Amino acid sequence: MGFLSLKTAAGLALGMLATTQLHGRRREDDVAALAGRLATVEGQLRELRDIEEIRRLQYIYNYYNSGGMSQQLLDLVSPNAVSLEIGGQGVYLGKAGFERLFGQYHDGKAEDHPTQFGRIVFQIVSQGVITVDPDGTQAKGRFRVLTPVFVGYPHATPRFNGGDYEMEFVKEHGTWMISKFKYVHVFCVTFEPDGSVTPGYSTPPSGREDDPTTWYHPWPETGVLPFHYPNPVTGQFPPDTTGSQHYWIGNWPGEFGRTGHHPPGAEAGPSATGAPQDDR
Repeated sequence: MGFLSLKTAAGLALGMLATTQLHGRRREDDVAALAGRLATVEGQLRELRDIEEIRRLQYIYNYYNSGGMSQQLLDLVSPNAVSLEIGGQGVYLGKAGFERLFGQYHDGKAEDHPTQFGRIVFQIVSQGVITVDPDGTQAKGRFRVLTPVFVGYPHATPRFNGGDYEMEFVKEHGTWMISKFKYVHVFCVTFEPDGSVTPGYSTPPSGREDDPTTWYHPWPETGVLPFHYPNPVTGQFPPDTTGSQHYWIGNWPGEFGRTGHHPPGAEAGPSATGAPQDDR
């Protein structure tokens, strides 16, 4: 009477085995779920790290650029770079294009030079929106910059520039580098002695560019440089909002080569003629 029958014992044994197998499957499922969550977190951390490295790269570029350190900033550019476009100067292709354009600011040589006495360019960069591709090897970034400029001493000419970057980056051998570069002035103005403000255009093309200027409409013309990213809520890209009123000649279709001046009869001071405007 105190012992289990063979049939009952066999039933209990089979029940215990089934329970053990069930717990085993649950453990395997739990481990798989945990591994999936860890992979997701690792991916998110990797993206955040990439975003911070790209932001740092952009900021370092602006420090070098403000200081006239052309060789330092060229070292930030990928050997496989696509193109460079600054203001209304046209498009320069490849790493060689970067070297040509930045070299023209210093007598044709892309070198680190001391800043000219009495001249200061002080770039303040912010508002970065960075999008990293899922494979983690390419990215795009939009940044905004404000640049006070003083030229000459003791009789300084005060200027104030503001603009937007649309940049592309590539990770090569584990390091992020600049691969495509577009900067536009939203405004580029000179403060005149009488208190008025004169709009400026851009450093004009040098004749060494590879392709014409693309989208570029500095003040008093209006528009928004196209975004590389869609609206995060709707998923749609904003429409083109470029104003239809022309002020400059050279930044509209069919006008390239007549860059940086304004139509006859438009009032303007010396800064609106396409003279160097401390781009970049």
